[in-house]
Amino acid sequence: MSPLHHRLLRPQSVSNAVLAVALVALAAYFTSRTSTFLSPDNVVILANNAAALGVVVVPFALLVISGNIDFSVGSTAGLSGMVLALAVTRWGLSEVAGIALALLVATAIGVVNAVLCVVLRFNPIIVTLGMLGAIRGGTLLVQEDQIYGIGPLVESLGTGTLLGIPYTLCAAIAMFLLGAAFLTLTPAGRHVFAIGVNRHAAYLSALPVRALPFALYVVTGFSAGLAGLVFAARLNGVSPAVTGEGMEFAVLTIVLLGGVAFAGGRGNLFGVLIAWLFLATLQNGLVLTNVTPYVQTASAGVALVLAAALDRLGATVIPRLLLRAAPAADAQPDRRGPAVVAAPPPARIPDDQKVP
Repeated sequence: MSPLHHRLLRPQSVSNAVLAVALVALAAYFTSRTSTFLSPDNVVILANNAAALGVVVVPFALLVISGNIDFSVGSTAGLSGMVLALAVTRWGLSEVAGIALALLVATAIGVVNAVLCVVLRFNPIIVTLGMLGAIRGGTLLVQEDQIYGIGPLVESLGTGTLLGIPYTLCAAIAMFLLGAAFLTLTPAGRHVFAIGVNRHAAYLSALPVRALPFALYVVTGFSAGLAGLVFAARLNGVSPAVTGEGMEFAVLTIVLLGGVAFAGGRGNLFGVLIAWLFLATLQNGLVLTNVTPYVQTASAGVALVLAAALDRLGATVIPRLLLRAAPAADAQPDRRGPAVVAAPPPARIPDDQKVP
């Protein structure tokens, strides 16, 4: 098999190609159903509506690649938005101080998740699902009613533009650029993949198997807080019961659709970008075609199932096809040596070399 064929059959390449074709087909379908879908104003609205997801999906994807996960991002976004609203409207703080306090609270939640999941080695799925409920419940205990009219600065962040691009969308674009630069230009970006593939081997190679996932949890918490500020800015207010609700599953759908392996060690942000656009296109098109909310909910569930199927495809089916397509010569034994060489029994890992 030529190197080109090998690259084309990589799980990431296959999932990206399938998703890109699906995105084009979806856009063509909605264009045929409504003339306003491809209008410049609607394209900006489409991306702006998904800005909050774009802000949090990048660090979330890096966290999953490292073999971890955080299901509390939606609740953290709701809490940060509520803290901002209360700080300005009830506690007498300035809008800048309210924004700083909201981001600080969200970052603290990321630290708590990091301590529980990385330092104490609790199961990340159980811990963050528990945090999801605890944070949402705590938010509603503090403030249950909606708060609107936070302030002119927050409103300008939600309605202002930079070179014609909304500030909220600029935040999502900046997050994708920063994440891509981190993965491709820094040694730590390569370490994320190594830790996700085999944490023990990464530990024996002196990679930061604790420090790097810890930092990713903190950054994910911060980005969830930033997403909460995006929600608050677009409405100049918050509704604690619904702000960020379901975000964790939408983000997980995007990450899996983008080719990131749920078990870690595989993925790239280009696929995540395509998946982000795909989900935004699906939601926007369903709204324009006056589809009922029940169908929208069902379509989100179908997208998550499709994401799981693509994850399975990339993890098992494609590698098996690559093995079967390998040249027969590679499978032949070396005639200069024995045809079969018995593998030595696995060596016992010394206690001082085990991952702490």
